[in-house]
Amino acid sequence: MENTLREFQMHELEMLKALSDKLESAGIRFYLIGGSSIGALRHQGFIPWDDDVDVAIMRRDFKRAEEMLCQLKAPFLYDPVEKHVIPDAPLGHIYLNDGRPLEEAPRIDVFAIDNVPDSSLCEKFQNLCSMIYHVCVLRRPAENRGKFKKLFTSAICNLCPKFLLDFLQKLAYKGVTAWQNKSTKYVSNIYGVSGKNEKVPAEFYGVPRYVAFEDVLMPIPEKAEEYNTHIYGDYMKYPPEEQRVPSHFGKVVK
Repeated sequence: MENTLREFQMHELEMLKALSDKLESAGIRFYLIGGSSIGALRHQGFIPWDDDVDVAIMRRDFKRAEEMLCQLKAPFLYDPVEKHVIPDAPLGHIYLNDGRPLEEAPRIDVFAIDNVPDSSLCEKFQNLCSMIYHVCVLRRPAENRGKFKKLFTSAICNLCPKFLLDFLQKLAYKGVTAWQNKSTKYVSNIYGVSGKNEKVPAEFYGVPRYVAFEDVLMPIPEKAEEYNTHIYGDYMKYPPEEQRVPSHFGKVVK
């Protein structure tokens, strides 16, 4: 089923509205992040060449949020972190399940924001747990995470039977989320594409701020300008024209 990129985005907008209704009815805060927050600030909607939506939820609310999102009605489908239909990193996805392969469908990426412990030693422990949790959820070696992480996660995948991977996954999850109910100076979208740069002061997220996004108001981090500058630099500046291409859409629709 083919769409123009704009039609693709409009499907995602309807999915975003459904997500918003579900989460707000349960009193769960969420934020547009990444390219979606840049789009909200720079374009009051989608970046013209963007082809997905990035949403973040605080870890302490994430399990409850997944329960709510699993209740989305057809044609929307929520793919939970630990029960992926398509193997992926530890984040959730909402797909438009309209008959096309899910890999080619409009989608929303749903990330958990974790509190980062103030102790550098505890932070290193959290990072180790996050790497183990990643590979246990994905069930294959991590790609694009550096040579050491690829070797380390390859060893886990190749040496551990399923029951041990299941055990390590539960143990690592506890290590990643141990600070979810504590007040910490920093938080991080650990599985975000910007890696270590995703670690930002907790106050950057703060209380969601509602701004125009297409024909609705959607929440972005309270200090979205500081958040985007920290991760992307001068986010209001357009990238070179050759970089203004969709990440996924152009690969499936010619």
